[in-house]
Amino acid sequence: MQRLYNPLCNGFGSDVGCLANQTVATSGLPSILTRTAKKTQVSTTMGSLLGHVVPGSMFLTWALWLFIGEVWQQRLLLRASPTQRRSSSSISPAWYPCPCKRIAKFPFEPLWKVSMMVLGVLGELVLSKSSALYDENGEFIAAHIDNYAHSVMYCFFGFSGIVDLALHFHLLKPPPKFDYLIISVAFWIEGFLFYYHLHGRDELNVRLHTILYLVIFITAAVFLLAALSDQLSAYMGFLKPYLASLQGSWFYQIGFVLFGSQPWRNTPTNVEFLGIAFACHVLFLLIVHFLVHAICCHFARKRRRRGEIRSMENATPSEEMALVTREQAVSQNPDCEMGVN
Repeated sequence: MQRLYNPLCNGFGSDVGCLANQTVATSGLPSILTRTAKKTQVSTTMGSLLGHVVPGSMFLTWALWLFIGEVWQQRLLLRASPTQRRSSSSISPAWYPCPCKRIAKFPFEPLWKVSMMVLGVLGELVLSKSSALYDENGEFIAAHIDNYAHSVMYCFFGFSGIVDLALHFHLLKPPPKFDYLIISVAFWIEGFLFYYHLHGRDELNVRLHTILYLVIFITAAVFLLAALSDQLSAYMGFLKPYLASLQGSWFYQIGFVLFGSQPWRNTPTNVEFLGIAFACHVLFLLIVHFLVHAICCHFARKRRRRGEIRSMENATPSEEMALVTREQAVSQNPDCEMGVN
């Protein structure tokens, strides 16, 4: 019989020598496999459901606040005279004051950004015990890299809040719409961090985070264009809360897909379905935002007409003519009432 060549047998050696060489060569395999298994375990346990629900809740809360602020701003514009409307800013602010009259001058949103930065960094580094960046050998701890990436993201949004506070208290004299530029930088950095957040992950994980950083980059571009041009002024009141809510809802989607009670398996079907899931997020949030805007617009028109009827009952002929002229102007341009500036 022809003996097959085996490198562990030093060529065409005897069976006894071959068995001895194989025993020596494979004696180190258990430790190698153990180390490999540990590395695999570390890479798969990165992140958690809470780590995605917390930023998702922050963005959804911020989106709700932006929507309330936009509705309140339009309510104030309805009460203003046509001259005051024309003299008001053509672009909605990057942050909104509190609707309550007693604390209207209190910078609630900037302080909220700074508070979320502090809580986010404490949660990522201190409460999760991930503040150590190096191990005993001076190498990066792979399980803590994500925590530091999330902390840097929180810091940039907190810095945006600090800039808003400096502008509010007139500590800076920046160029116009500087607050839009800073929040745009925060979103660019967030997208940059998530773009390099995908090394060594499976296709399902990569697809989820790819959709996320695309939404983030689009949001950053919208804020940047709003800072450089007035062409988006009429749409910013809608785009700001919509994009923030879309990002927050997709954070939830990532958390439940990867770390929910029944995590999705990395199959081609599941990966392909993520595109459909994201389209459903986009459509659902569009419907919600348009419905809420329509409801607010309806009640604003109804309330304004009641006020004008009462005013016309006690108005002089000249004042009555002015109210009729105003009603005709609003009917020709209904967008000025609610939703867009």
